[in-house]
Amino acid sequence: MTNWFKKRYLQEIGIFVAMFILTMVNQFFQLDSFTALFKGLVFFIIIYALAQLHWHFIFPLFWNRKYGKYALISLGALLLGTFILWPVDFFWVEPGILPQENILYVLLYYFVINIASVSTIMFLFLVRQHASQIRKRTEDRLLLAEMNIRLLHAQLNPHFLFNMFNNLYGVSLTEPDRVPQLILKLSQLMRYQLEDGRKPQVKLQEEISFIENYIAIEKERVGQRCEITFVVHAQQPGLEKITIAPLILITLIENAFKHSTTAAGRSFVDINIQLNGSTLMVVIANSLGDLPPQSNSTGIGLATIRERLELLYAGKYHLDISSNESEFRVILKMQLNY
Repeated sequence: MTNWFKKRYLQEIGIFVAMFILTMVNQFFQLDSFTALFKGLVFFIIIYALAQLHWHFIFPLFWNRKYGKYALISLGALLLGTFILWPVDFFWVEPGILPQENILYVLLYYFVINIASVSTIMFLFLVRQHASQIRKRTEDRLLLAEMNIRLLHAQLNPHFLFNMFNNLYGVSLTEPDRVPQLILKLSQLMRYQLEDGRKPQVKLQEEISFIENYIAIEKERVGQRCEITFVVHAQQPGLEKITIAPLILITLIENAFKHSTTAAGRSFVDINIQLNGSTLMVVIANSLGDLPPQSNSTGIGLATIRERLELLYAGKYHLDISSNESEFRVILKMQLNY
């Protein structure tokens, strides 16, 4: 709140100084002394105060569509400002600059000056308010996007853990001696989810290490029934410098393992990750299973990855999904950050 007041205070000072300079620029040649500058400042303060009065107390009537009341009160405020400016300017700031014989002409002159000055300052106020509204809408959109990302992330974590415990259960039935080692790997995966999964960005190397641990558990589950290929083409400095949103790829990899099971013959999952500069290319291919997916699958899958990519990498990614009778293929190209 203190920062908000400070920022608003500085904005007011900036508008005041800018308008004072614009108001006095046509009379700059007359500001040849401190007294003249002081008189000009007093004249402008009156105009500025009238504009503030109009902005805070009169103009809201216009926003509320009370046009008749607004016009009447505006006219009254302008007349009041005219009768304040007239004696100050005519008898003190610039005495004798206007003919004294025609008082109607003098009042009309100050009425026009009042309208022009107040309108100019009001225009600046409106510009500032419009900019503030645009900034607020932008902040609201960013906040909404962040909330959506957190919601999708909250959906992803239970889905991922659900599959992992299913895998662990399957291994415990066939090779119970390997369960302790798998529990250790699973704990590493959960630690990554809890600690790094909440970060907006992680190093690409950390994400790939997470994927490697996941694939290791999947290998234990499927055994020799599925041929798994996992290849990473990237230079080590790039993996350490490039960052990516955590858990952005795991949904695609989970989906490949889930749907690759076949009743006859061997299934396969091929995962190829290439990093060229800051461009990441991920190609995932899997056999199309002739067995139906598990009935207790949560079904988040590709819908989640599309939403997350749109929220996090809008305009910086391309997702291509294709399939034939025997293979399902996903190609994801992303522009990442250093």
